[in-house]
Amino acid sequence: LHSQEKVIPKKSPEIRTEPLKSQFFCGYCHVLTYPKVMKKAYESWKIDKHKDVPCADCHYPPEKAVIPEHEKIPTTEEAALKKKTEFEFMKTELEALSKLITVLNMEESIPTTKPPIDDRSCTTSKCHPTTGKGKEGEFWTKKITFTEFVREDKSKRVISFIHKTHFDKEKLIEGQEMHCGTCHRHETEKKHLEVSKESCYLCHFKNIALNEKRSKCSLCHEVPTKPFREGEPEPGKVLVTHQILEERKVSCADCHLHIVKGKGEIKPEKCLDCHENEKNIMKEMENKKLMHKEHVAKQTASCFNCHEPIQHKYLKEFTYADAGVNICVACHSEPHIQQKLLIAGEGGKGIEKAFPIKHHDMKTNCIACHTQEVADIKGRKVKRGEVKTCVACHTENEAKLAENWKADVADELQSAREIEKNAVEAVEKAKGKAPEKTIQKAMALLKDGQENLRLVDIGGGVHNKKYAMLVIETAVENFEGVIEELKKK
Repeated sequence: LHSQEKVIPKKSPEIRTEPLKSQFFCGYCHVLTYPKVMKKAYESWKIDKHKDVPCADCHYPPEKAVIPEHEKIPTTEEAALKKKTEFEFMKTELEALSKLITVLNMEESIPTTKPPIDDRSCTTSKCHPTTGKGKEGEFWTKKITFTEFVREDKSKRVISFIHKTHFDKEKLIEGQEMHCGTCHRHETEKKHLEVSKESCYLCHFKNIALNEKRSKCSLCHEVPTKPFREGEPEPGKVLVTHQILEERKVSCADCHLHIVKGKGEIKPEKCLDCHENEKNIMKEMENKKLMHKEHVAKQTASCFNCHEPIQHKYLKEFTYADAGVNICVACHSEPHIQQKLLIAGEGGKGIEKAFPIKHHDMKTNCIACHTQEVADIKGRKVKRGEVKTCVACHTENEAKLAENWKADVADELQSAREIEKNAVEAVEKAKGKAPEKTIQKAMALLKDGQENLRLVDIGGGVHNKKYAMLVIETAVENFEGVIEELKKK
């Protein structure tokens, strides 16, 4: 046991054969009982930043062991010889060889849970002290580049990380206790220790609104200063920037809600991966404080042993409009398709090119404008758009703009309805008199025109006035076309 080469056959393809006395502590038990698992751990360790650090330096704490049984295990060959006689070693080695033969003949080795690493192993004076001073200790207080990404405008952004702030007890989730191993874990075979982005997202976005408390965007992102629109502003207007919106307390979720998807839910069947299906276990699964105390504070499980991941990135299949609708459908069964089409400048019959409003380009979703809580005719609470949201992003001059838009669209709709009425009457009079093909052509024109008016009427022309007016104009042309078609002999 005091030399891995001494016990393990060199021909075994599953286990390293070179003697590594620095890894004596782990080999004392685990290499012999779970060779395939330890081989994977060893291979990932060889390419990790900690490849020059012996296993025992991390997995065996400098003072009292976390696992009481480990206190009895020697960390070096010399220490082992002091504890046992040669006869005891021979007996132990025979037992180990017997176990090894059994394990190697199994289809797969069955690992125990991942071993926790005591924080004191990480924060020794020769590794990562938490003093905040000196070359080795500065990591604790300085900004460390966690990752980099490129924005849509090709500008590069850096996501920084500070260790010290993540150990602030006042910011921790109920029942949680932070350890080095809470974030730095053996997640995949590619790295022995890594911090997955998904771990960050779960803590920062679980059960909390975007840009609030620990999900505050500025914790990781710098507020952009570049205006959304290039060029000089029109008289009486300003070029809107993220800084202006932040000063006016415009919510980041108004335009960026779609970059966070998922709720980090816990499925009951995940509990059964580790526990028996006992009533007491399943009864307490909603007890957040207890679950974090037993699994996070005691390091008995990884986050994703329990939680589903939360995604934080641009997803092509999950648009800004979908993100807003996902909230609206909590109250409304109708997904407001007409509103979505108008904002995108699409859906009009006879109009080939899309004419989206600027809000569409900015990915502004429903809850950006619909902030006023009112009751509908049945007394149900709904959110209505209000003028002050326009002013928050634009200027005071825009205060009356929405009302003017609504009035203009309403007038055009009323005029179009009169022409529609004339077209319907013309079709009714022509039935049985005009040729069937003429009636069918007229009916097709009438249907397209009516669908266009329905799009504007239900969708609310104020969502995109320019496109709404174009759709109404096209509908009027259809109705006039009906009348002209039926006049033909």
